[in-house]
Amino acid sequence: MDKSDLLDEIRLEVGLVTEYANSQSEFYHGIIEAFGKYIIEGYSVGIYLTDDISFQLVSSVGSISYETKEFFGHGHLSLCAIKGHISTIDLGYSIRLFAPFYENHHLIGILVFHLPKMKYQITEEDLIFVQEICRHIELNQNQYSN
Repeated sequence: MDKSDLLDEIRLEVGLVTEYANSQSEFYHGIIEAFGKYIIEGYSVGIYLTDDISFQLVSSVGSISYETKEFFGHGHLSLCAIKGHISTIDLGYSIRLFAPFYENHHLIGILVFHLPKMKYQITEEDLIFVQEICRHIELNQNQYSN
């Protein structure tokens, strides 16, 4: 399967989450699980939500573990929040991509992708794909009661 087909498959899976999720929590977990169906060794994805003082990891899948909590002002999630757009951090052998999503102008959370540089090159197609996923989250996250 080529990259475009893979991204289309994931896009479809993420879109289907709204068909079966019964809560906001199920919605976020479903999105991560949609990515999980296609993740191979060395890749991971997670989703953080904001609270009053920090970013809280609510779901993740893949071989790289994420911190469960990052306080505002400390770390790459805060840098992404300040920038207000997709950003990347080069970690040597891998890249982390951070993609914020909002409710109106309020930051709600950040999607985080961990990608091995030797196996995957981030392209404009990937950035557009991630923006579409974030937009899907923004449009659908509030249809649930919790």
